[in-house]
Amino acid sequence: MRTTGRLVNRDGDARFGVFDDPVAEVNYRDYDLRSPMDRRRGSLVRHFAFHQFQFLGALSETIVFGCAIIDIRTVGQAFLYFYEPLTKKISEWSFRTPLALGTHFDQRPEDGSATFRSGDNRFAMTATAEPRQRQLWVRLASGVEVDAVFDEQEPLIQPMWISTRAGASGFVYARKTAGARVTGTVKWNGRTIDLGEHDVFGHNDWSAGYMRRETFWNWGCLAGRLPDGRTIGLNISCGVNETGFTENCFWLDGRLHRLGTVAFEYDRRDLFRTWHMRDVDGRVELEFTPEGSHTEKLNALVLASNFHQLFGRYRGRLVAESGQAVELQGLPGYAEQHYAKW
Repeated sequence: MRTTGRLVNRDGDARFGVFDDPVAEVNYRDYDLRSPMDRRRGSLVRHFAFHQFQFLGALSETIVFGCAIIDIRTVGQAFLYFYEPLTKKISEWSFRTPLALGTHFDQRPEDGSATFRSGDNRFAMTATAEPRQRQLWVRLASGVEVDAVFDEQEPLIQPMWISTRAGASGFVYARKTAGARVTGTVKWNGRTIDLGEHDVFGHNDWSAGYMRRETFWNWGCLAGRLPDGRTIGLNISCGVNETGFTENCFWLDGRLHRLGTVAFEYDRRDLFRTWHMRDVDGRVELEFTPEGSHTEKLNALVLASNFHQLFGRYRGRLVAESGQAVELQGLPGYAEQHYAKW
């Protein structure tokens, strides 16, 4: 795998587009950040305006979980939740630290790490380029443990690499995959689950940049195995990463199929009613039925977040770039509504 150097060039400008090769480093400190009136930002604003997060989620008929590490400079956060589809049992944990104390991110999307610590609760996400994997390690004071490997090698998954403009003068870089096989163990609810004994497939989102001060988005994802044995993963969004380019895509046996813009139709007064997702080209026709959710809410004057990540099942149809239709019948996935002021 060939990396293409730094995201920000010598003039302080970020490269934009959907890339065929990964960026080795998101060197945001070299970025020429300006106000909407073209005034160059000082070092304090440049520091606190940069935000970063990484999410790793796993989907199966046995267990669903989601885990994130978030650094918005004034606050550091990590969360973890488990959902058992058979029993409908949900457990969730969330931690915050002021000024992102105990939170660390490398700026290397392909081989860096992210860590979080709050008391005796520890999170770590580590990427390796060879082999191409994401490792998730969690130890909570409650006794919950996660040791999981998201393997992007078999099948070899081509990540979606994208850089887009954000607001008047910012940028967002994102690296995403869906459909990676997940192995390892989870210790939860008094038992140990061997992920390798089940068909568990994962999603990874590594995002960083000078994001919009106030933003809202929808996001959807699924990962699993089709009846014919092929693996599939989906990543769609609306409201972010759409300034000239789109992150929307799906993977069949690791091969990336790009999609156009996608609209999310749902009842914001009742998020547990069926969602509908459709694209402009007739290649996405999906229904999402929620089964549970993880919610984070914060309203602290200069900061605010209203985050709902639902997990449930997708039905419908995707159309590959070749024109081949892929029918989906109850594959597990996520759907998300998120408002943020940061």
